Amino acid sequence: MLNSAAGFGYQVVQRQSDLLVSAPLEQYSQNRKGRIYRCTIPDFAINMSLGLTMKSDPGTQNAVACGPTIPKDCKSITMYSGVCFQINRSNRFERPIPPSVKECPLQADIAFLLDGSGSVYSEDFQTMKTFVKNLVRSFLSSDTKFSVSQFSTSSKVHYYFDNFFSSGSWESNIDRIKQLDQATYTAEAIEHVVQNVFTPQRGSRSNAKKVLIVITDGESHDSHRLPYVARLAESKKIVRFAIGVGNAFNKPAAEQELKTIASSPSDKHVFQVRDFNALEIIRQNLQDKIFSIEGSQTSGESLKMEMSQEGFSAVYVPEGIQMSIVGANQWKGGYVQYTTGGQKVKTYEDVSLEPDSYLGYSMAIAKSWSGSVTVVGAPRYKHRGVVFAVNRDSFRNQKIEPFPWQYQTGEYFGAEVCAMDINNDDITELIFISAPMYMESDREGRVYVCRLTGLFVECNFDDPLILRGRAAVKGRFGSSLAVLPDLNSDGFRDLAVGAPLENNGEGSIYIFNGEGGGRISPTYSQRITGSEVQSGLKFFGLSISQSSFDQSGDGLPDLAVGSKGKVVLLRSRPIVMVKAEVSFNPNQIPTQNEGCSKPLENTATVCFTMSRVSAVHTAQAVINYTITLDATRKPPNNRAYASGKQQEQSGSVIVVLRRRQCSTLKLLIEACPEDALSSLSNELKFMFNGLSINRNPRPSLSSQAQTTTIYPLGFDINCGTDNKCVDNLKVDFTFTRSSEVKVGIDELLDVTVTVENRGENSYNSRVILTYPAGLSYRKFTGQQGRIGCNSLDSEDGLSRGRTDCTIHKPIFKNKTKASFIVSYGIDTNSQLERKLFVTANATSGNQEHATTNELYKNKSIDVRYSIFMTFESSLSYNNFTFGRSDLQKPVQQSIKITNDIRALNFTVVIRIPVKLGKKDIWVNLISLQIADCQRGIDEEPPVKTFVSQIRKNKVVNCSVAKCRVFKCNTFMGIRESRMYEISANLSSGWIEQIGLQSAKFLLTSTASLEYDKNQYIYFSAGSDNNPPVHKIEAEVEVYPKLNFTKAIIGGSLGGLAFLALLTASLYKVKDSFYTFFN
Repeated sequence: MLNSAAGFGYQVVQRQSDLLVSAPLEQYSQNRKGRIYRCTIPDFAINMSLGLTMKSDPGTQNAVACGPTIPKDCKSITMYSGVCFQINRSNRFERPIPPSVKECPLQADIAFLLDGSGSVYSEDFQTMKTFVKNLVRSFLSSDTKFSVSQFSTSSKVHYYFDNFFSSGSWESNIDRIKQLDQATYTAEAIEHVVQNVFTPQRGSRSNAKKVLIVITDGESHDSHRLPYVARLAESKKIVRFAIGVGNAFNKPAAEQELKTIASSPSDKHVFQVRDFNALEIIRQNLQDKIFSIEGSQTSGESLKMEMSQEGFSAVYVPEGIQMSIVGANQWKGGYVQYTTGGQKVKTYEDVSLEPDSYLGYSMAIAKSWSGSVTVVGAPRYKHRGVVFAVNRDSFRNQKIEPFPWQYQTGEYFGAEVCAMDINNDDITELIFISAPMYMESDREGRVYVCRLTGLFVECNFDDPLILRGRAAVKGRFGSSLAVLPDLNSDGFRDLAVGAPLENNGEGSIYIFNGEGGGRISPTYSQRITGSEVQSGLKFFGLSISQSSFDQSGDGLPDLAVGSKGKVVLLRSRPIVMVKAEVSFNPNQIPTQNEGCSKPLENTATVCFTMSRVSAVHTAQAVINYTITLDATRKPPNNRAYASGKQQEQSGSVIVVLRRRQCSTLKLLIEACPEDALSSLSNELKFMFNGLSINRNPRPSLSSQAQTTTIYPLGFDINCGTDNKCVDNLKVDFTFTRSSEVKVGIDELLDVTVTVENRGENSYNSRVILTYPAGLSYRKFTGQQGRIGCNSLDSEDGLSRGRTDCTIHKPIFKNKTKASFIVSYGIDTNSQLERKLFVTANATSGNQEHATTNELYKNKSIDVRYSIFMTFESSLSYNNFTFGRSDLQKPVQQSIKITNDIRALNFTVVIRIPVKLGKKDIWVNLISLQIADCQRGIDEEPPVKTFVSQIRKNKVVNCSVAKCRVFKCNTFMGIRESRMYEISANLSSGWIEQIGLQSAKFLLTSTASLEYDKNQYIYFSAGSDNNPPVHKIEAEVEVYPKLNFTKAIIGGSLGGLAFLALLTASLYKVKDSFYTFFN
């Protein structure tokens, strides 16, 4: 549908038999703006932009069209109100809602000053009071206060502004006013009213229009003061009307009095009537003039309903029609509820909102078992937007807005709201809230998905479900929302989202499918661009009909979508289902093959059957398919292939409704694959491409159709007559390298595994070993059978490592054995428990196992840790003269011990010889101490006759002497050292008993180690792994006692002999020199 009318397509409504399209900007006469096409417009409102909002009632097939821009010039302000019209099924406009547009607002304080002098007959005074009552009645619907005063010789105020309505019945009060019957002092009366009635203390309002109506029948006695009191009233902005009754004012002076009393221009503020009965004639004229007074409203005064724009959005409710008043209260907004007859029911306004929030910009009704709520958007709230869910009965509201860190300034959150009944049970499950100007890095616009629980809207903003369109710099995704019927025939209604600015303003709409459980798919199922529909479309998706009907007569719902100047009716495509089947011949792969070189032949038959889901009589489609053989394995590991070693084979077929269409495929299968237990998983994928027949829409494939399916082809497993293979596995293992694990000494731990099948064939048999962190897999060595192993060490130091070994893959035949060795490395720094546990678990792919199987073993081996110490000590030297038993010499020895491999607690044991026979080796044994060590029990020597042994070995140690034992408990870290000092005076008293006057003895102390040998083992080159005993040696030399007489005689004789020898030598030298010189 194409039309050049301004704004044509802004709103579109589908009904069972026709389509209504709005053109709210169409100006077709000076005072007529906005048209609804296919309908005639009533001569009601001026420039109302009729059709800016349109909604339909699917139950009655009525539609409501609203024009929210009816201007009313009120001089100081131009008001904008609005009305909505129901359009019945006959395209006739029903009465407007509300029945009439608002008049200009009036807030006035009107004071009546009545002439009660004696010249006024009592009947005429009664007529004057009736005039006052009638004039008051005409202002009762406005915000007006009244005061009544009477004057003659003096003035009397009967009722002030603050008690006119509060002192009983105001009409009865006026009736009870009695005439004063004296002279006429008009100026004095006016001054009294100005000074005493128009005051805040008596209820006069500063921002209200102030009106004084003076009714008199003759000239005043104080006319000279009238100019003064007129200026006084003018200074207080009091508008004066003067009404002269009777012939007295035919005189020029009397007429001038009226002009002096009245405001300028006098021709609009002076009334003259012939008698008091004529007052009713001027009442309407006076009323209109009061209404038209430009008020004293200041720029700071708040607007209320002057800019309400009723009908900016509208919804049907059970009571009638609910219209938004988006411009009310300085554009804070709200909504009003009317009956279908136009009677106002209730009004919702939230005065706590900020001005310019636009509450009512969008509106939807959500129903639950607990009642219903009005979901209403205010997209300008704080320049970002907010949504309220208002209980329709109590008006309690729930504020809905994203978290502060989620919203964006200018996102227009709440620009559109929509309530969705997914499963047609008349209960709302989901609420959609759009933010069409939310900017992401690659797109614009989003729609939040919320859930209605009871009367509470849950949006889960900490992790919201969000609908998005395709990436587009400008898209305005979410500018329009519409709940659609079940387009894909899955039993759930769907959602349409408009993005009218996509593709440089061409526009798009998106279809999101409802799902079971009251959910909607976050991924759109269809994107329809304006260029796909018709070239040249602009702003396609600007509006989407809120209801869809079959208007093309094919039994499927159609969708009307508005764009700039055009409306497009999109026809639904019929939904069909395609069932795919694959069969194989033979239907099992033989496993008892004589040779393995020639592959096995097989034939696959691929069939498709198309059936209808939605209403459709004929349908045709092309199906392109691809079958992937043994799809879980990538080449070259696949066990089946088509010609040319190709794993995939493609084809296509044309299918029609209710007719099975098939094609065949030749394939080859390895005769003896390594895995003959796992079935071949053959994957079939197909694509559906509907064809158009006789210009009917192409069929579409149901979303529930399985376009990817796995069809297995299994092996012929030989399991006897019952076709059940029951294996009987027995697994065992031993630690074959050593009876214990010596950490730091042993490099490997060998686990020898044996497994036996005592039952029927076992398929995909495996043995799984687990081992503790600290061991690392090195290798496996097969001894018997076909074995394959892979292993994964502990990665976190806490979990156990795992070695997975296949046994005779794929078939471990009955009465067959296998054995292998798994070697694990032992790191020097491994931290293991005192016992190391290894488990073995045998498994297979067989469905049943014999009850006598032995599938699990758990064994342990002791663990000890290697240690190694380095000893360093000094050698001391002392000498004594034989035969002297009273000598002593200081001895100081040190021993340094260094821990080389690992930290541990241990004890250094130092043994020092202290007594040989009955002689002490040291002077004052009590002083013999070693710092940080405790004295133990002295040890007696095993040899009691020590002289011969010492003479032979020249060694004095704990085997011949009594020894004192010192134990030094210590803890050392790796490469930590500790020094021990032996300091005492060595005695000579023990030497003489040996009987050697000249000799060198080694006085030998020892240092040895004590530690927990259940946990530690000493690292040594020998096989015994015993810790060393370190010797701490002191050399003691003995000299014989010297004979001084023999020494003197021997020295003299030796000297004489030496002198003679020297003389002879010198003589020979002299003879040699003489011979040389001659």
